[in-house]
Amino acid sequence: RDAGINVPLLVGGAALTKNFTLTKIAPNYDGPVFYAGEAMHGLQIANRLMDDAERPALLAELERDLQQARARAEGIADSEEAATPSGGGWREVDVPAPPDLDEHLQHGIPLDEVLPLLNRIMLFGKYLGLKNTARALEDPENSRAQELKVQVEAVIQEAARMGILRPRALWRWLPAYGEGDFIIILAPRTGEELVRWQFPRQKKEPFACAADWLRPRDRGGDHLGLFVTTAGPDPAPVAARWKEEGRLLDSHILSSVAIELAEATAEWVHRRMRADWGFPDPPGFTQADLFKTRYRGIRLSFGYPACPQIEHQTDLFRILRPEGKIGVVLTEGCMMQPESSVSALVFHHPDGHYFSP
Repeated sequence: RDAGINVPLLVGGAALTKNFTLTKIAPNYDGPVFYAGEAMHGLQIANRLMDDAERPALLAELERDLQQARARAEGIADSEEAATPSGGGWREVDVPAPPDLDEHLQHGIPLDEVLPLLNRIMLFGKYLGLKNTARALEDPENSRAQELKVQVEAVIQEAARMGILRPRALWRWLPAYGEGDFIIILAPRTGEELVRWQFPRQKKEPFACAADWLRPRDRGGDHLGLFVTTAGPDPAPVAARWKEEGRLLDSHILSSVAIELAEATAEWVHRRMRADWGFPDPPGFTQADLFKTRYRGIRLSFGYPACPQIEHQTDLFRILRPEGKIGVVLTEGCMMQPESSVSALVFHHPDGHYFSP
């Protein structure tokens, strides 16, 4: 908008919803903004936009959606004025001390430790289109699933030999405390305020806010974990070369595996941090428990509803400086490169959970 651009905009992705698009993105852009929940929906919208007969109807549908979204937002705002959140705040729990306040850097995290944490439902189902994923992967008679498993394993082994899949991680704990809706992080030696972030608070019970999960300063303060992980060097050049060579599926598998391997590396780091922080996962803790976050605490990544300000990435990177340590940099839009990277804040409080304001 600032550059005078007003061409139609299609948005989607895990962090977005249609309502967010209509109420947050569209009002800040001068052209039409459409939410595409998945690729084929985006293609359908694009086709209608390019069709002179269909375009007016599509724009009329968008205007109706915008009007309805505004009406809902105004109704919610009116009800919120009458009902100010009275809950939330710090709930007293034992506050574990981190093992240290040093920087932890690990290159070459063994693949055999990270691969078991790979979310195969996401990899095979969301990225590779395998239907009834869990059942299909366990069915030896499902030839498509079995062939896909073999091809994925072959790509992983080839990429590992090429040095593309080489998980790395950088993490540390820092003194921090909660103050209303704000999280304040302090320098470990001087106590100087490094950053002050404001987080959204739920408009309904239990009126949660991420700041509630850090003990206030007047009660002794707390600590917050920060980390950045990556699956390794950017796989995009190799994926592009494979595509040019006609290895279309291998190219797609490589990109998909890298993204999920970054998430698996984040799970590896988070599990390590929980153990070092003094509350390891209990005996018998399963992969299903892990993916359902049945552990103490939570990790939040910027850009999601409970932690929406993607611009805060610049502060996190200023503190950790992962660029020269694990090769992850930020774009002007505060996105990480390589794309197969994850950053997060780690909380110990048992009340920590994902939510939408």
